[in-house]
Amino acid sequence: MRSTSPEADKLRQAVLIIIDEITTLTKDGLRCIDSLLRDLMNKDKPFGGKVIITEGDFRQTLPVVPRGTRAVVIES
Repeated sequence: MRSTSPEADKLRQAVLIIIDEITTLTKDGLRCIDSLLRDLMNKDKPFGGKVIITEGDFRQTLPVVPRGTRAVVIES
């Protein structure tokens, strides 16, 4: 996104940013959002100093099972 784009202006003017279904976002995706907002706001604070509200149902995410049989994974 270019810093002169209309979308960048909207993000600069935003007081609050809501991220829905955060549980489906990868850590790289969240880092990308953080980096973008830091660059647009020209601040080294997390998310460029913007207030971020995240929402998601963590019960819908699968548990991390490093090793195990199929039965152990299903039981988790």
